[in-house]
Amino acid sequence: EAGVRRYGFHGLSYEYIATRLPDLGIGVDARVIVAHLGHGASLCALRGGRSVATTMGFSTLDGLMMGQRCGALDAGVVLHLLRQGHDPATLERLLNEESGLLGVSGLSDDVRVLEASPDPRAREALELFAYRAARELGSLVAALGGLDALVFTAGIGEHSAAMRARIAALASWAGVELDAAANARHAERISAARARVGVYVVPTDEE
Repeated sequence: EAGVRRYGFHGLSYEYIATRLPDLGIGVDARVIVAHLGHGASLCALRGGRSVATTMGFSTLDGLMMGQRCGALDAGVVLHLLRQGHDPATLERLLNEESGLLGVSGLSDDVRVLEASPDPRAREALELFAYRAARELGSLVAALGGLDALVFTAGIGEHSAAMRARIAALASWAGVELDAAANARHAERISAARARVGVYVVPTDEE
C-alpha cells in the first residue's frame, strides 16, 4: 500500500536475453540465470523464459556490488551512519556514487582499469565483486531448484574473461565449468564440453 515492492531492474536486458535462449539451444523449461554485469549489475533467475527472482529490489542499490553502488547492505549500517551525523543526501551520494568497485579500490569503477592495476586494492575490489556475484548466484540456484544454464551479458559480462572465470570458479559447486580457450576468445558458448551447466556470452540489446 505504501508503494514499497521489489521492482527489479534491467528488465529490458533480461527480456531480450530471454528471446535469445531458443537460439542457444536452451529448452523452454530450463532453469537459467542471466548475469547482467556492467556499471550497474544484477542477476535474474528465469524459468520458462520468465523472471522468478532477481537481485535488485525496491531500488538499484540492492543485490550485487556494482561500479559505484554498494549493493546489498545491512540496513543497520545506514542507521549507524545517520547517527554519526550523515544527512540523507550525503548517504545517497555515498551509496550510489562512491561505493562498489570505486569505493573498495579507491581507484576506479572500471573493471578494465582495475584488472590492469598492480594495486592490491584493485585486486580486492575485483575479488569482492566476483564473490558477491557468486553468493547471489547461489541464492538464485536455490530459488530455481537447480541450474541448467548461465548467461553472461552487459559490459563486464561480455568483455571480461577474467571476471567470468573468477565467478565460474566460485560457482563450480553448481556445475559451472568453463572452457578456458573459449572464454578467452569470448565465444558464444564458453562452458567445458563435460560441464553439466551450459555457460554462454550473449551481447544484450536494451534498445
